[in-house]
Amino acid sequence: MEKTIELGKRKCAKDNDRDRRLARYRNWANELREIEEVATQEVEPRAPMRPSDRWMLTFRTSITSAVMAFIVALAVLLIAIQARALHLATKEAASAYMDATSAKALGRLQTEITAIASFVRVLATSSGVADSNEGTETNPAIALFKAALQELPQMDSISAGFENGASLQVRRTSDLNEEQRERLRATPSADIAIDLVRPSHGGELPMRRIFEDRQGNDVGQLDLWKYGYDARKRPWYQETMKADRLLVSLPYLSFSIRAPVIKISAPLRGKVPGVLAADLKLDSFSDFVQAQRPGEHGIVSILDSTGSLIAHPDFAQLLTSAMTHPSEPQLPNIKEINSGLTAAVLRGSRGLDDYDGSVRDGQGNGYLFRSTKFTLGEQHNAKILLLAAQGDFVQDVRRLQFTGLILAIIAGAAFIPVVWMFGSGMSRSLKSITAEAVKLQKLAEPTTSPIASRIKEIHELGSAVHLAQRTIRSFARFVPKEIVRGVMDKSVSAELGGVREEVTVVFTDVRDFATIAESADPDMLMRQMSRYFSVLTEAFLAEGGTVDKFIGDAMMVFWNAPNPQPDHIERACRAVLSGRMACEKLNAQFEAEGLTPFFTRFGIHVGEAVVGNLGSMERMNYTALGNTVNLAARLEGMNKQFGTAILVSEGVYLRAQHCFQFRPLESIIAKGMTKRTRIFELVGAAT
Repeated sequence: MEKTIELGKRKCAKDNDRDRRLARYRNWANELREIEEVATQEVEPRAPMRPSDRWMLTFRTSITSAVMAFIVALAVLLIAIQARALHLATKEAASAYMDATSAKALGRLQTEITAIASFVRVLATSSGVADSNEGTETNPAIALFKAALQELPQMDSISAGFENGASLQVRRTSDLNEEQRERLRATPSADIAIDLVRPSHGGELPMRRIFEDRQGNDVGQLDLWKYGYDARKRPWYQETMKADRLLVSLPYLSFSIRAPVIKISAPLRGKVPGVLAADLKLDSFSDFVQAQRPGEHGIVSILDSTGSLIAHPDFAQLLTSAMTHPSEPQLPNIKEINSGLTAAVLRGSRGLDDYDGSVRDGQGNGYLFRSTKFTLGEQHNAKILLLAAQGDFVQDVRRLQFTGLILAIIAGAAFIPVVWMFGSGMSRSLKSITAEAVKLQKLAEPTTSPIASRIKEIHELGSAVHLAQRTIRSFARFVPKEIVRGVMDKSVSAELGGVREEVTVVFTDVRDFATIAESADPDMLMRQMSRYFSVLTEAFLAEGGTVDKFIGDAMMVFWNAPNPQPDHIERACRAVLSGRMACEKLNAQFEAEGLTPFFTRFGIHVGEAVVGNLGSMERMNYTALGNTVNLAARLEGMNKQFGTAILVSEGVYLRAQHCFQFRPLESIIAKGMTKRTRIFELVGAAT
């Protein structure tokens, strides 16, 4: 009897088990039908629930139970012992140091500017300066300028520019470094350099530089007939004449010694019109500021309203880098500092006169910061940024920190086994899912089965990632992978159509390629073309170009789409010049290998075109269409007619002539066009 009852119970249990499995299978079938309605290819259904699934914990419960218990125990101890005392103590100490640093740095800068401004005002009214515009050795202003330099050692030079083009400058050379002395061509014993610019009858402005030693004896002379310095064209001269009052300039690089200076200038009040100016050299000022930094690891930066740096811990290094700027030497700018604490704080302080708070560096060290706006002269503003490392001001509370750390370790040790078990399991699953997600981005082959976990949310996440992998992998069999990636990150629309955009289009072609192809081995030619397209593509992509297509030996590239590029014309010109240089280097390799070199011709045009997806709903291509594209192709072909390598349209010339050299050719009507177009040869970058 008991055996019969037992058999009956087993049968009922099996029936119930079978019913549950049938219910799960019905749910699975419904889900499969929903997936098939969305996807166009077959995907594997979600795995049925296992009997052990009922013991799965939710992600929220597991992570909260394991980690929060550990964090709460530490937080109670650390917050009670460390947070209040450490924060208040470090903030008060750092604030006091930052106040002192700010007062010393700004006080010195303002004091030096004020002292120089007083001398400039006095000298601008002196008859010895304001009544004669002769740039000669007998000018009485020379003696006055020497005396002013002797009286104010912080003043680097003093000069006067006159309306007739003449100018006079007296500079102390004993304080210059070797590189700056070489720029002036100073003799070894020179202590003073006197620059005399005297206009000739033909309008030239030759310059004579006289060197004197400490006793006033001539120790050298230099005549530069094409010096190229006209004080009337300098911003400080023009702005001072326009304002008709004393001005303090923003920092800039000195014309003659390429050192950072602030110019204090005032109009002459005498018989001849002109401007008197004095330079405050800043290369040593940054060192003084850093010596006053708040704490051993503190940071001080001073910048003007345009972002040019006046003081910075790496000022000398940044200045050296800025002197080699590809366009022209310039002061280092805060925009060149894209990372680090200084850049992070300045991004947060945009638009704010005063800004303070705390921040941490990449190693977790805490810093207190303060950004304050101040006036530079009467018409300019500047900003001083101070960062103080909390570790420099917490020596007195280290014992409390150590006590709290010991207690936290003891309390946390009790949770280590639990956290370790839960964390290890979750970490393995999440790392595996992350690896599968990376495969999804790269469209790599997925694993055969989803990542499993006893935590419900992680298990479902693994299944979802696996399903997405198989779906997108199947989708990529019908659409190019590049388009799939673009659709995934939403940078490429999946709809047909386009919009009118101004674009700069470049076409390239290899001269006599048909002749080269006839005599070349096909495999060797294919490899050679691949190397050729690689260097061109690298040059175009470096300037943000969109490589549209390869047409045999030709390429089509355009700029300003899909992302706007305000300087797209300059980018295209730079890219073409860079591509030509890269091709020349590659041709040298080809010749060394016994291969025929590829002479590349380029055509550049700018104008409106329709940019977007062209094709059908089954297959489309992101490209540009219109007369702009056609004319760029025609310009490339005209190189053969004119014996040139790079032809551009008048539109490109008009908008890029300020930074590139062009040679005008003639006005032509391109094949297939009705309007006459002036064409130019792109020669190179402007010097």
